[in-house]
Amino acid sequence: MSTYTFRPAVREDTPLIIGLAGPTKSGKTMSALRLATGLARGGTIAMINAEGMRGHQYADKFKYVTCDLNAPYRPVHYTESLKAAASLRPAVVIIDSVSHMHDGPGGVLEWHEEELDRMAGQDFSKRDKCNMSAWIKPKADENKFIYQMLSMKCPVILCLRAKEKVKIVTGKPIIDLGWQPIVGERIAFETIFTLMMVPHAKGVPSLELSDMREPFDVLVPKGKQIDEQLGEQLAKWAAGGTDKAAEDNGLSDEKSLTYGLQSQDAPLPQSLMPAYLDQIALSQSVAECSKTLNTALKDTTLSVFETTQLQEAGKKKIVSLRATKS
Repeated sequence: MSTYTFRPAVREDTPLIIGLAGPTKSGKTMSALRLATGLARGGTIAMINAEGMRGHQYADKFKYVTCDLNAPYRPVHYTESLKAAASLRPAVVIIDSVSHMHDGPGGVLEWHEEELDRMAGQDFSKRDKCNMSAWIKPKADENKFIYQMLSMKCPVILCLRAKEKVKIVTGKPIIDLGWQPIVGERIAFETIFTLMMVPHAKGVPSLELSDMREPFDVLVPKGKQIDEQLGEQLAKWAAGGTDKAAEDNGLSDEKSLTYGLQSQDAPLPQSLMPAYLDQIALSQSVAECSKTLNTALKDTTLSVFETTQLQEAGKKKIVSLRATKS
């Protein structure tokens, strides 16, 4: 018997996952340490460092502990280092950079190619058929990292490398997609906001290029370096407190609703859902997106909920591709 209790919603101790993106020399590491100092309010700052000795270059200006990662940059190494960081009970964790997990040596993209080599060798027809299956292990491992990150009891700052991307459409001018973070789509989705810095920005984010949402589009000042004060403001927002609206929503502590339901905690089989979503997001044409969607809809291992999500994601992507083409 499992018990489920409903209580008034109160915004407090909101976990922050913040992305800081930019190319080399845009100020990511310095900005992360300044932001972390404000967030930590005197507590321990732990850095998971995949940038070699560059991760130690500000040791004379900031107090922090580091765990250095080396290739291969498998998601499991990030997951295990996050677990080790959690045991320190840090005030903030910085991961610099998460991009290595995506396109670095031994990262998710290379792992996918290794899986294709194992499944199909150089038989390109077979490689095409095995493409989705080759994502199962890399994406399952990446998924474990995501859930470990979501379980952290402190803010997590993700440093993300970035590059300029373009889209080539036959018979059309090249489309400039601007600066984009180098990271898996599902990891990028988990950030509460991501600030983008252009080359030589010296820690000043370009809010027009950043992935923002309320209320952070107001909290983050325009034309100013990411600093300790911003960290303090974000810590205050995250701490939250009792919201009168929550008190007035028809429920009080005395009116908490509790239900007991029978549940079976059997392990679920690995799902191709993450791989399908990524493949849809990476589609460069309507035909490519439709092919992936049709394959997914025939997958009997997916739940009705997963199928519905994929249909919605596919429709949005096709609309976006058609709009770009026109």
